[in-house]
Amino acid sequence: MLQSSRMSLQQTAESVEARIAAEPASARELGTDLLSIVSVLAGDVSLRKALADASNDAEGKRALVEGLFTGQVAAGAVAVVAEAAGRRWVRPQDFVTAVESAGVTAIAAAAQSESRLGRVEEELFRFARTVEAEHELGWALASPAPADSKRTLVADLLGSKAAEETVLLAQQAVAHPRGVRASEALGRYGEILAARQNRSVAEVTVAQPLSAAQQERLAGVLSRTYGRELQLNLIVDPDVVGGVRVQVGDEVVSGTIADRLADVRRRLAG
Repeated sequence: MLQSSRMSLQQTAESVEARIAAEPASARELGTDLLSIVSVLAGDVSLRKALADASNDAEGKRALVEGLFTGQVAAGAVAVVAEAAGRRWVRPQDFVTAVESAGVTAIAAAAQSESRLGRVEEELFRFARTVEAEHELGWALASPAPADSKRTLVADLLGSKAAEETVLLAQQAVAHPRGVRASEALGRYGEILAARQNRSVAEVTVAQPLSAAQQERLAGVLSRTYGRELQLNLIVDPDVVGGVRVQVGDEVVSGTIADRLADVRRRLAG
């Protein structure tokens, strides 16, 4: 995402945070409404292009948003999207991503108010891992099947075992992935949830499960290394053979035997 879009994304994030702070009890409704607007934008290329086009008049775009969504969703969601449409976006996709992020932020705030934000974060991570591990499930969710069918599948899979917010976000990720795998969309949602708890996510891959004490020590070492609190998402993968692979954002640090062997093979081949 280029600089102008990043600035607009930040402004949209600040806008939704202000509304959450002003009306915390309405956070879930705000988030649900914003994600429903994302669903409309995801299915209408012309609409998202028109709303993200900097050459179009800001007031005209506001009127378009209000005309389409007033009466369909709460006024707060209409205002967030109208304000976002008036900002500068490099690509229509950036505009939709900003509205989606605002919706996820509001859902996260609702979960936080009920003291289950950490649970939602963990459940989303586990569901993403399941999607990646179960190939038939991944194919079903990536298929051109109707969005409602995918939502129903997620509801059947998670059912009453997961938090309400987990089901809602998982359904959104699989129904409208917009060019990325469902697991990637879920990972992006997880980052938003972690940020709300003032933490970053460290994806840690190991060959064997770690004990609670080992996880605590590793989290402490990584938090000191990166200068901020990190939430560990632990992945057990016997293929790494030994050692640990850590990914924080785009940065990957690996000390696994599998990676060392792969490096040796690359050098020999070169």
